Amino acid sequence: IDALNWGKGCGRYVAWGVFEGQGDYSSYTEQMANRYLPMGVIDDKLNLSDVQENLITEYMGHSWYEGEETFESPYFITKPDFTEYNVEDRYTWVKCPAYDGKPYEAGGLSRILAAYKRNVPFVVEQVDGLLEALGAPGQIGVAQSTLGRTAVRQIETLYIAGLMKDWVAELIEALKSGDSEYFREPATITGAGTGFWEAPRGALYHAESVKDGKIEGYQIIIPTTWNLAPINANGEHGPMEQALIGNPVGDIEKPINALRTVHSFDPCTACAVHITEPATGKSFETVTSPWGVK
Repeated sequence: IDALNWGKGCGRYVAWGVFEGQGDYSSYTEQMANRYLPMGVIDDKLNLSDVQENLITEYMGHSWYEGEETFESPYFITKPDFTEYNVEDRYTWVKCPAYDGKPYEAGGLSRILAAYKRNVPFVVEQVDGLLEALGAPGQIGVAQSTLGRTAVRQIETLYIAGLMKDWVAELIEALKSGDSEYFREPATITGAGTGFWEAPRGALYHAESVKDGKIEGYQIIIPTTWNLAPINANGEHGPMEQALIGNPVGDIEKPINALRTVHSFDPCTACAVHITEPATGKSFETVTSPWGVK
């Protein structure tokens, strides 16, 4: 329960939505908002809004890429330029995406918060039950923590598992009737577009330009980039950096709480967590495996 008190992060969330719902929609935004796990942008007061693509940017000033500019979607640029590891300047290969100029978290917690705010029945019921069990009924803010981020993943897993049973039944019926489609001819071979979807790790954004059937440009903002974003132009840390600040460290050689916080964002991110103690220059590497933590 103590893990409810640390690991909050930036307190803002993006989820583009995943698994298309049924129905006819007047816009792509409406379609995203009606996915089984719906789209949502949630600010630091836990207010929900629809995504506005023009508010997505990438800043380069603390990353090993050319320039310090802030690029607006979908016109990002990727030109590697390694200098040195310097936390006062450039210290990562991760770019710094932002929404409306601020860091935002992506992932399971973001999806569940968006679904909760859009009143997805199963999610509302299960989240309310979780909050009750944690002794914080109605206080959705407690999910903004290392433990909360980990706990809501179980709700998402149950929800998707139930949906999959229905989808398999639908697929079987479609195959029996011959009403299935696996490939469509492209409507055009020249143009540009962007797409919003969710990977298990979180919000996934693709921007592509094509001419005469050949790709001219392709840029992606993956969920790990949102979460591992470095310091932005205003000096604000990215979501995971903020979540790690203030984590209790009982044993510098076994910083298990730092590992737990990183894992709460996404287990795939923390294949290895490297710890450095500036006062002594000592460094440690915490490696996870199927057999536990080393």
